[in-house]
Amino acid sequence: MNHETAGDPMTGLKWTRRTTDKIAEALKDIGIDVSPKTVAKLLKGMGFSLRVNHKKKAMRSAADRDEQFAHIAEMRELYAKRGWPIVSVDTKKKELIGNFKNPGSAWDRAPRLVNDHDFRSDAIGIGIPYGIYDVQKNRGSLFLGTTHDTPCFAVDNLAKWWSYDGRRL
Repeated sequence: MNHETAGDPMTGLKWTRRTTDKIAEALKDIGIDVSPKTVAKLLKGMGFSLRVNHKKKAMRSAADRDEQFAHIAEMRELYAKRGWPIVSVDTKKKELIGNFKNPGSAWDRAPRLVNDHDFRSDAIGIGIPYGIYDVQKNRGSLFLGTTHDTPCFAVDNLAKWWSYDGRRL
């Protein structure tokens, strides 16, 4: 453990570069049979701290990184001035289609009996809701597909939105 131990001499915190699984394996190799959970308890008792990665290290960025965002902002402003649609598009949570439980409720005399497990293999299909929101009109549209969530699916839904709503508005 000496070569795998690190720490902060100012605070007294110490940690190991090895996982509890790897430490348990190494101990097993020398005849000490112990679980990774027991290793974790022992490490804690010896003053080790559980550490997690923190996303704080800034990566270098390309010189023209903000160019695309500036262009989008310009286009939004132009479209807003002309009253043209500005749309936000997004795929929503995919849903299994079939006799599955959902969080909704309905007034009825008896509960509807549904499958006790939500296995994808028991589904008739998968519904893919696709939302398109017109920011200018504060109006949303929802399209439902059963194929795959692909760029073609997105373009098809935008074309549907344009023919049903966008062109008219």
